[in-house]
Amino acid sequence: MRYVICTFLGMTLFAFCWVAVGYGIFQLLGIGTCASGGPYVSARQCPDGTGGLMLALTGGILGLFLAGGIYLARGTPPGAQSPPQNAGIVIWFWTGLFWALAAGSFLAVWGPEANPGPGAKLGGLIVGFMGLIMGAGGLLALNFRRRKQPPAQSFNPAVARIAGTASRFSAAPDPVGRLDTLDRMRKQGTLTEAEFETLKSKIIGGG
Repeated sequence: MRYVICTFLGMTLFAFCWVAVGYGIFQLLGIGTCASGGPYVSARQCPDGTGGLMLALTGGILGLFLAGGIYLARGTPPGAQSPPQNAGIVIWFWTGLFWALAAGSFLAVWGPEANPGPGAKLGGLIVGFMGLIMGAGGLLALNFRRRKQPPAQSFNPAVARIAGTASRFSAAPDPVGRLDTLDRMRKQGTLTEAEFETLKSKIIGGG
């Protein structure tokens, strides 16, 4: 239950923060360059609500850390014996952040409702292309990490059963115990009749 709840909350918060980051950069680029500080500031005065947009952008970035913490705390999946691989957090955090910035920037410059403010077009293009490159870097790093990992060893139940029986056979302290083990192996089908007779003769003969 914990795994499902933390996964849902983490992914929901990730999506919300991506939207907040993209929306914040989109609106800020629509305002363009400005300054706050009253009528005596020589730069263009920032309109009302600029501070809230800055808060949305900053809060979206900080919220991604919280989303990552919730996602990492999800624990072991139901029915699994080991915790999940958390390398995917690179995509949810790093790539999502920079691609949200890129999407908001490109929409503000080239989108159907694009209306970049004074001096914002060049800055939006720089942020957009840098966001694309940085986000792709997260995907490449994750793919490189997966390629470096050795392939998982396949598990063969039949081989494990034979190895376990053989270890019990070698651990038998006396010939009688070994003969009993051999007999069980023959009945289980691990040994053929010919193999059983060969090993039995060796034990009886002191081999």
